[in-house]
Amino acid sequence: MFARLRLSLLAGALAGALATFASFAATPAPGNPHHSAVFGGGPFYSGGQAVMDDLRASGFDTVILWSIHVDAKTGNLILNDKLLVADGRYVGDPDWPSRLATLKRQPTGVKRIEVSIGSGGTNDFAAIRELVAAQGSGPGSILYRNFQALRAATGADAANFDDESTYDLDSSARFGNMLSALGYRLALVPYTKQSYWRSLKDALGGKVDTIYLQVYDGGARNNPAAWSSAMGMSVNPGLWSLHGKACLQGDSPAVVRTKMSTWKATAGIAGGFMWLYDDMQTCGAGAGAAQYAQAIEAAIRPAIRPAISPAVGP
Repeated sequence: MFARLRLSLLAGALAGALATFASFAATPAPGNPHHSAVFGGGPFYSGGQAVMDDLRASGFDTVILWSIHVDAKTGNLILNDKLLVADGRYVGDPDWPSRLATLKRQPTGVKRIEVSIGSGGTNDFAAIRELVAAQGSGPGSILYRNFQALRAATGADAANFDDESTYDLDSSARFGNMLSALGYRLALVPYTKQSYWRSLKDALGGKVDTIYLQVYDGGARNNPAAWSSAMGMSVNPGLWSLHGKACLQGDSPAVVRTKMSTWKATAGIAGGFMWLYDDMQTCGAGAGAAQYAQAIEAAIRPAIRPAISPAVGP
């Protein structure tokens, strides 16, 4: 996802590490050099500049705007409960695009912004299927015009598919090809139905540069090594941060580091992600965005970035 720093002095060490991991997982697809991503909902839209600055300083290199919903009748695009795009025009908070643009303003670790489409318990990909059937996916379709306006407003580098109910290969492939034509890179966010996601990846012909594997909630039993082998590229597994009553559910930064380190050793993963920034804000001290980003980086790139205790702030 972001351009990996290439240091000639580390070339030999990296080559050795890659050889070690080759027996565990498929080689990551070209164009997938990012390491740490974070999903976020309401705060990414309404949290103001303070949230943008927190993300810039956190160490996460990818920020994922969750979640874009598609209205089946109008094709309107809604971020959670906020109308963003209608009839090919951005109609959301007029100050939001400029705030998002600061994510990549130096000094920052953020190099990629994604829009996440769909989620559990929604009918967004069913709506996409119906709109593609009715209007196609060309420049005259409402999907094309609205996602073109969304990209212009957000500066999104990529779009990811979080389909958890519809699983229609034809319409999803046509939709993905449309997004690619608009300049979005593509990512997939599976937790089940492995064969469907492999078929979609193959149908998109190499346009998919990242697979975020959910290893929490319904996907808690997923094995990153098995998924990497099945998908033909290394997956980036994700975990749920501390959340719930008294923040006793989910994984602390220390546990995230341990699990990611294990997957690095057994599956050769090149990156990981965290769900959910909203919970990080709630749980606060010792479990903020910076601590989770440090935990992932310490596990994924220990030879490049010195390990920092995830229990200690930046």
